[in-house]
Amino acid sequence: MPGMIEVFLSIEPLNEEIQQELRAAIRCRELTKGTHLLKFGEVDRYMHFVVQGSGRVYYLRDGRDITDYLAMDGQFLGGVESLFTGKASEKAIELTENSIIESIYYPSFEKLCARYHKVEHIGRKLALFAFLEAQKRIESIRFLSAAERYQELIAKYPGISNRIPLKHLASYLGTTQVSISRIRAGIQ
Repeated sequence: MPGMIEVFLSIEPLNEEIQQELRAAIRCRELTKGTHLLKFGEVDRYMHFVVQGSGRVYYLRDGRDITDYLAMDGQFLGGVESLFTGKASEKAIELTENSIIESIYYPSFEKLCARYHKVEHIGRKLALFAFLEAQKRIESIRFLSAAERYQELIAKYPGISNRIPLKHLASYLGTTQVSISRIRAGIQ
């Protein structure tokens, strides 16, 4: 499975010196399902990358657990607002499967950005990608039916329904578990 550095290299070629500094800054861990990478009220200080496995960003609203973001193999996962503002997070990050996670301390990444224009370029491209993904998600919620959002999700993440609990998929899609079950059964 490709890791964080391979994703960086797909964005921008990096010389061996930069790659070595990145390798030294990245920590790889095997973590179990249910592990929290960020808890409510903590300040996120790490960019995480899911080498293998899955995770979610979620929040609580009126006593309900709502999944805001899903990440699977080969995707970044983080409390973006807290990471960028340095403020306590109103969201948490939980692994939804046993996972291999690579993490880089954000201040270390920022130092590498200041030192190497190519790393800064990667950071800018990643931020732009995150912005575009958020925009797509907003438009999906506003303009697509629950069935269309579900179809879009399974097209983007083949096999997701076997890996992420139905309750998390339903809350991510802004619908109920019953609706998802009906959509799967073809009863809309």
